[in-house]
Amino acid sequence: MIILLANGRDAPSPQDQPQVEALSWRMLKSPNGELHLVTLRDRDMDRGVVRLTSAITSIDNSARVVTTSSGRQYSLQGPPEGEALEQQVLCAGAARLGLPEATDVSAWVWSQMSAH
Repeated sequence: MIILLANGRDAPSPQDQPQVEALSWRMLKSPNGELHLVTLRDRDMDRGVVRLTSAITSIDNSARVVTTSSGRQYSLQGPPEGEALEQQVLCAGAARLGLPEATDVSAWVWSQMSAH
């Protein structure tokens, strides 16, 4: 299987899209300690959009909402992505978008959310 990451573009502004529902996601920790969310959106049979957020400034564990430094809020609709192919796409997308040395902390974040 070949995964091709192409057509990089910016997300809509937080004013135009203040909230996003994240169905397919992983949480990454950058080498400098910042947390970022990487999501896979608009999936169909042969394409999707990987989005890497700005640094996360707050996490509401009980509501399962993360807020980024841009002010956008992501509502996590379920546990972190568990499918191997989708996880590879998310990690490859994050590396391409600037986090090649990130550590996946999704399981830990989800355990914190699930405890509430």
